[in-house]
Amino acid sequence: MKILSIINNMNLTEGGPPEVLRNQIEVINKDKKIIDCLSLSAISYKFCFKIIFLSQKKKKFINFLKKFDLIHFHEIWNIKTILFVHYSNKVGIKHFYVGHGYLDQWSINEKFIKKKLFIIMFLQRCYRSAAASFFSTKEELLDAQRNISTQDNFIIPNGVNLRRFQKKVLNKKKFGKKKIVYFGRIHKKKGIDILLEAINALPSNFFEKFQFEITGPGEKKYVNFIKKKIESLNLNKKVVLNKPIFRESKIKYLSSADVFILPSFEEGDSIALKEAMASGLPVIISEQCRLNIVEEFSAGFIIQTKTESIVKALMSLLDSNLEKMGANARKLMEQKYNNEVCSKRLLDIYVDIKTGSKNSLDWIDDE
Repeated sequence: MKILSIINNMNLTEGGPPEVLRNQIEVINKDKKIIDCLSLSAISYKFCFKIIFLSQKKKKFINFLKKFDLIHFHEIWNIKTILFVHYSNKVGIKHFYVGHGYLDQWSINEKFIKKKLFIIMFLQRCYRSAAASFFSTKEELLDAQRNISTQDNFIIPNGVNLRRFQKKVLNKKKFGKKKIVYFGRIHKKKGIDILLEAINALPSNFFEKFQFEITGPGEKKYVNFIKKKIESLNLNKKVVLNKPIFRESKIKYLSSADVFILPSFEEGDSIALKEAMASGLPVIISEQCRLNIVEEFSAGFIIQTKTESIVKALMSLLDSNLEKMGANARKLMEQKYNNEVCSKRLLDIYVDIKTGSKNSLDWIDDE
């Protein structure tokens, strides 16, 4: 069995999808190379036109597709994917998309007209011809179905390599402030600006015990906006804005933190959040992170994307046992989101799609 995973690119500045795909490949390709990865950013539009209009290029492209049993799309809002769907359908190669939060209402509202037209003209047809539709949570599926019709749905959450993110060594220092970190892509979807408003509303004695850091990649224009907001609110001594860090440096960074916060306006299934919990950090997350199980495990607080709600959760930290909450977060990851288990569940789905069976328990009964 051969799978072609198509993604915009594997650059870690793209956020969660490249990390999710790396995690899947790490497990599924362990014994035998099943997944090949293709970056759409490496394919020019000129090349796409050649495939359409030059028979020799078209033939080579189709022969390339025939090497695979299934195409797994990690990118939705890209016209290049339509080319792959069109020719894979012609030669009987199955395909499906994974949501990655791209079809939630917040994302649709960004460039609303363009995305609605893309759905009507192209994407809905692709979903109709798809062998399956992949989502990380039931809530993400239901949200997507407000904007597009899906079929043969299955749900598998994103997993984290727990061996890479070791349990946090408790910080027993008597002095020094505890570090609350936002770690992830710096994007307006993530609610960083409302987080800054909440930090500005905190009483001065809060900062005797805690400090804030914002760390991650982002578009220069929005990063500059966040810098200016920190300055305009006079938060320079309370909030540190760091340059992005990746891979091993990321693991070390998370192990040095004490609390993770993500007040996002919308999430599919945040890998940064799960990496923080795997590192043993208690979390403060918005309802839109779709991980209410955090409160069930006493691993953190669920907030609304409102200043007063964020302030209330942050003030709760003063009377919380952060070490115990962090241990609960790690336990949650071990029980529910081990990458070894999640990726093997995806491999079972691949087999089901190839064989036309539905043996996996992750298929959703839509009736």
